[in-house]
Amino acid sequence: MDFAAKLVLFEGELGFFGPGVKDLFLCIDSERSVKAACEKMGLSYSKAWKMIRNVEKAIGKPAVTRVQGGHDGGSASLTEAGRDLLDRYMNLEKEGREALKPLYEKEFRTFLKP
Repeated sequence: MDFAAKLVLFEGELGFFGPGVKDLFLCIDSERSVKAACEKMGLSYSKAWKMIRNVEKAIGKPAVTRVQGGHDGGSASLTEAGRDLLDRYMNLEKEGREALKPLYEKEFRTFLKP
C-alpha cells in the first residue's frame, strides 16, 4: 500500500496548475511544439490552449512562447516564468510527498500488512 496526493495551484477559485498542466508543460518542453505535445498526450489543441491561457491569466505573464508557421512549421517553448512555475510546482510535489510520508506511516502503520 502507498499513497498519492494531487496538488493543484489556485488563483482565487481558478485551479490553474495541476498534474495535467505539469504534463503538458513537460511535453511542450520536450516536443518544442504545442501541437506535437497534444498529439503525444492525446489532448485536444483547443483544450491545451485553454490550459495555457488559464496559467497565464493566473500568473499575469506569458508561460509559453509561440512562433507561428514558417518553412519548418511553428514552435513553442516555456518562458522563464513558465519554466520557473513548472520547477517550483515539481519541487512542491516532491517536498510535499516527503512531508506527508511520516503522517501516512503514522496513520496506516497498524493498518498495513505485516
